[in-house]
Formats: sequence, structure tokens, C-alpha cells
Amino acid sequence: MDLYWIIQAVAYWSLVLFLIPLNYIKKIMLFAFLGGFVYTWIVQIISVNILKRWVFEPDMLMVYNIPVFFTLSWFAVTCLFGYLLWRFSRYQIWIVMFFVLWATAMNYTTVSLKRIYLPGWSIPETFMFAIFSHVLLLYAFKYLHHVSKLGASENMIEDSFLSFKKR
Repeated sequence: MDLYWIIQAVAYWSLVLFLIPLNYIKKIMLFAFLGGFVYTWIVQIISVNILKRWVFEPDMLMVYNIPVFFTLSWFAVTCLFGYLLWRFSRYQIWIVMFFVLWATAMNYTTVSLKRIYLPGWSIPETFMFAIFSHVLLLYAFKYLHHVSKLGASENMIEDSFLSFKKR
């Protein structure tokens, strides 16, 4: 029995509990559930079962050929994403890029560890899809939590580099 996905889920949820104050966890739970759990399931069902772009190695708890703890992992990651967007919206470009790179690196890692196979997909496609997904999630968060500073604006890029100018 392989424990990779359950260990990843425990690690990511540990980060959530360590880094995010409880009052914020409560506030972002709906966003994280919809964006991290439901959206992940939809993407996986389409990609694994309909389009057959990737295949997960059998795991101890699978539903529709998808490891349950994989989706629970991204539920946690989406909590972190939402919290950082809420608290540090000025740095939204850096936050999005960090999570895009995180998703890409984790995909590369799981391919390397043979936890997932990509017969109809590639790591560069993961990177591009991660950009789409995280921008989509950013706007979902913006409208769900009314964070007006998020999203495209004339000063967005300038604001992202503001902290470098102060030094």
C-alpha cells in the first residue's frame, strides 16, 4: 500500500494549520472547498476518465481512478492560496506565480516518483494549465470575498515591485 498521497495531504494540511490563523481558515473554507476540492475533482474526472490525459498509480483510496488524498491535498493548497491573496493582495502576481510553480514542481515530482503517468500530457502543459487555474481561482476568490484589490489594474505590476523600490 502506497502512502504518498496521504502523506502529501497531511503535510499540506499541517502547513494550513501552522500558517493560517483559525479565523481566516473559517473565512476561506468555502472558497478552498469549491476551488481546491470540487474544481480539482472536476479537472481530474475530465482529464483522467474522459480525456485520458494522465493516469494515477493505484492508491489505497481511489474514487473514479483518482486518489482521494490527492484532492484533499489541493483543498489544503487552495486554503493557503486564498489566505495569501487575502492578506497580501498587493503581491498577487508573485502569489499566483509561486502556486503555478508549486503545482508544476509537484507534477514533475509525482511523475518522477511514478505516482502519475502522463500518456497525453506534459509538464509544460501542466505549467500553462496551472496559470489558467490560478488566475481563475484568483477571480473566484475576488468575487466570493469582495477583495477589490485583486485582479487586473493599471498599477498591478508596479505594486508588485513596490517593495523592491523601497530598498
